[in-house]
Amino acid sequence: MLDTLLKIGKQLGESADREEFDDIIAVPPIDEKQKEKNFTFHIAEIIFDLDNQEVRLGTLRDYSESDKKYLYAPSRLRCIKIQGGNNKNIYPTVDPRKSYEPLKKTFFSKNDKDGNAPKEADLTEAIRKEAPDLIDSELYKVTEQIFSLGALLEGAFPDLDSISKSIGLGANQKIVMVFTSVVAVELFNINEPKPIVWLSGYDNFIRRKFLEKGVQANQTSRAVPKVCYVTGELQDDVFEPAFNSRYSINKMFVTTTKNYATGFVDKEFGKNYQLSRRVESSLERGSAHLLKNYVVKIAGLSHCVVPQFLSRTNIDLDHLTFNITKRSDLLFQMAEKGNWERFESDLKYTDEEGIYWINFLGFDSDGNFFKTINQIKDISQTHFAKTIKALQNVDNEMTEIDGISWESVMTYGKERTRYSFNLYTIYNLIPVRKEKRNDALLVFKAILEQRQIDQHQLFGFFSELILCHRFSKYLAYQIKPNGNFDFATRNAVFQYHAFIQFLRKLNLLKMEEKSSSVSTATLPETEPSVIAFFERMHYSDAQKAMFYLGRVLNSVAYAQHKKNHTSKPILNKLNYNGIDKRAVIRLRIDLMEKCKQYDVLNYNELLFSKFNDLFNPSEFTLSSEEALFFLLSGYSFRTPKEASEEPLDTTND
Repeated sequence: MLDTLLKIGKQLGESADREEFDDIIAVPPIDEKQKEKNFTFHIAEIIFDLDNQEVRLGTLRDYSESDKKYLYAPSRLRCIKIQGGNNKNIYPTVDPRKSYEPLKKTFFSKNDKDGNAPKEADLTEAIRKEAPDLIDSELYKVTEQIFSLGALLEGAFPDLDSISKSIGLGANQKIVMVFTSVVAVELFNINEPKPIVWLSGYDNFIRRKFLEKGVQANQTSRAVPKVCYVTGELQDDVFEPAFNSRYSINKMFVTTTKNYATGFVDKEFGKNYQLSRRVESSLERGSAHLLKNYVVKIAGLSHCVVPQFLSRTNIDLDHLTFNITKRSDLLFQMAEKGNWERFESDLKYTDEEGIYWINFLGFDSDGNFFKTINQIKDISQTHFAKTIKALQNVDNEMTEIDGISWESVMTYGKERTRYSFNLYTIYNLIPVRKEKRNDALLVFKAILEQRQIDQHQLFGFFSELILCHRFSKYLAYQIKPNGNFDFATRNAVFQYHAFIQFLRKLNLLKMEEKSSSVSTATLPETEPSVIAFFERMHYSDAQKAMFYLGRVLNSVAYAQHKKNHTSKPILNKLNYNGIDKRAVIRLRIDLMEKCKQYDVLNYNELLFSKFNDLFNPSEFTLSSEEALFFLLSGYSFRTPKEASEEPLDTTND
């Protein structure tokens, strides 16, 4: 992973349009949804007038996210990434949507834990302690004078709302950056508002703090060449790293949680994990790029995609970013049907890309820390592409099967949008209890790392999902509510069939060995859609038996519904935790009685006969969850004639 961060970081550092402070600049992002609604974005200026002892607002300016040549661009106004932790605030320019407090603390600090008022600003304290040679700079002297204006700022512009109201912004106008300026004719001959970050001394200070990091402290002593842990080369500027950002993949390489440095002795950590300053900067740059461009949600958890390259590979970062992130989105996010084909030419791996492994790093963070909580490792690019292709093929094949209404199963929303069958679909099939173990994540890890999944585990997930739908236990799970149990069951049943087919294609389905694959049935099936379904899904005799009993169950439920028994009382006969052999026999008796009661036995005699023909109590080996699954498969299946008589499914709206 370090090789990837280093390679990406070095390439970014060699970019022709890169500027000195790009690594530490935080570019305030634009909300694309707001942009589409014609919102406008602005920069506000707070002026500290030392001559008149007042604080006022300056000219409102338009915001440019990408134009570095713009005089008030984030890079030119030194909109620095907030460090957090115990670091002093040194931020004359901020994105106030994230926090306005760092700007106030920069010039006025805050009361200590005992409530005592501060004696100096954070910025002046930082300069005094970290760069004492800059005490005579314009920056230090101006900041000292601004300190007395704290009450004025707090009274006039304590937060972003007060600034917006003072300017008179409309509802569709947003301030995304605030910078501070000073007027001080008497003291410093500054007669026009001058941004604090343009004062002499500021660039030297942040250069010292962020880019040189310890070089000043060590330059008086003779540099001793040491081995850089990442490159293995002797360098003169090798030290224990001190990464600036708390939101960084590099935080995996620390003494408290040594995810990748597990063999290091704690007391010798600084000697073993030591880097040259150039490598350290590249690692930080590479991490920032990955966390900005390569993050995808997998089973509800943020993961950073970390590719691994051949050492000789030259990376086209723009192409790679599009290629990997788009593929990841189509695999793990809700994706419209057709997007696969639309991007297929862009999503093919090529030898020139040189990717041979992909890793997904699951993490938790609020921007002030980085905690690794899951890793999906060493996914070959061949298997990754094969996984996507298998999902595509299953989706297309399910469309061809009569009796399962696959197009309706995969159509959602008021616009009736057809979505693709992918890992996001599967995520919604696996009930994940909030604050509990994420089984969906474990399943995805197994799939991507090419480990087999026991089919009994799938039937257990299915049973829990049906329980959730039957008794509306949605609050405890991530499952999307569905107000119609029949349609919810149909969707779950056939999406699980697709899931099983997908695992078969990848040879990842662990199944029990059957003693014989020869059917013992004596009554042939005549309905073409049922024959095709059995063959495509590889049904055994016992599974067919439960399917036929499920068909009878549907017939009785439909008859009850026609008699205005809208709750379909027959469904209360089922144990949704699973149906064992005895329960199957009891259900068969109950269904026979109900067929007579509702006068539908004539329609179901053949189905009963087929069940009896295939159901052998002495050799019935289906688990209770498996039996439930195939019973509800028959319950949900519709022949073409039956499907034409059903109402439109709108439950996914």
